[in-house]
This record gives sequence, structure tokens and C-alpha cells, in this order.
Amino acid sequence: MNAAIARLRAAVEQLGRAGVVGIALVAFAVAFYFSAVAPLATELAGLRVEADDLERRLQPGGLSGGAKGTPAEQLATFYAFFPSPQSSPDWLGKINAAARAKGLVLRSGEYKLERSADQKLARYQITLPVAGSYAQIRGFVGQVLADVPAAALEEITLRRESVSSSTLEARIRLTLYLRSA
Repeated sequence: MNAAIARLRAAVEQLGRAGVVGIALVAFAVAFYFSAVAPLATELAGLRVEADDLERRLQPGGLSGGAKGTPAEQLATFYAFFPSPQSSPDWLGKINAAARAKGLVLRSGEYKLERSADQKLARYQITLPVAGSYAQIRGFVGQVLADVPAAALEEITLRRESVSSSTLEARIRLTLYLRSA
């Protein structure tokens, strides 16, 4: 053990102060690359893929179908966008996952499915009472609207017990639009 330490000291003395600083800078640069630059490069690649997808959607004939076809075909394409009623548990799971991701607990809620025989869309109204910070509630609503494309925010009511309290009580009403069966 002492021999290894003696060899290390001899190598450091041989490098000199400039050599030690140079090795420290190289080590710092490698650590910085793997901790900061590499993750951002991965995120950038993902954002480029997402941007390409959005650009493809905006072009005529993209995923949205553009303005091609008869009005009846366009209307059928519009209704095909909405999920089927059987998929509602999956969408409710995404809403619950968004709440967990933002640190909120959904203990109870009101769920009401409104169907009309003459309409092609059913409305699944979801009323959720939540308590948390403004940032948590805003993040939750934003994530739900991003993760559940057929959802709409109908109402949000915020209440604070006192001015000094950082916790808000919110009543959030979302509507999930589904194809009628």
C-alpha cells in the first residue's frame, strides 16, 4: 500500500502543478458531459422527433387527413378521433397517474356519463376535489389535457382557507368526450 502511494506521489511530482490541474479539468469535463450534456442531447432528440410528428400532422394529407374527402368523410374522420366508451378506464387511469405525478391524491370524485341517442358523442363528466399547492394543481390540469386529448377542462374553482395558507382546495370538472356506442 505504501509503495503505491509513493509511486502516486512521484507521478504527481513529475506532472507538476500544471499537469495535475489539467487532469482535474479533464475529469471535470468528462463528469460534466455525462451529467449535463448527454441527458440534454437525448431530450433534444426526443423533441426533434415530436416536432417532426407535429410538422407531418400540419401538412395537407398528414395524420389529420387535411381537407380531403367529402364532408361526410371528414365528419367520420372527426368522430373517429374520439375514443370508444370501453376505453374510459384507461383514460381515467391516465388522469389518476397525472395526479400522482404531481403529488396529488384523488380520494373521491363524481363521475357522470351523459348519452343521447341522437348525438354521436357521449360526455363523461368528471368532478374531482383536490388539495395542494397552486403549482401542483396547475401542473395536474396541464398534464391531464396533454395526456388525454379528448378531455376538456370545463370548470375549476380554487379556494384558500386563509391568506397565509399555501394549500388550495380545488374543484376541477373535466369532460371526457367519447364516441357513442
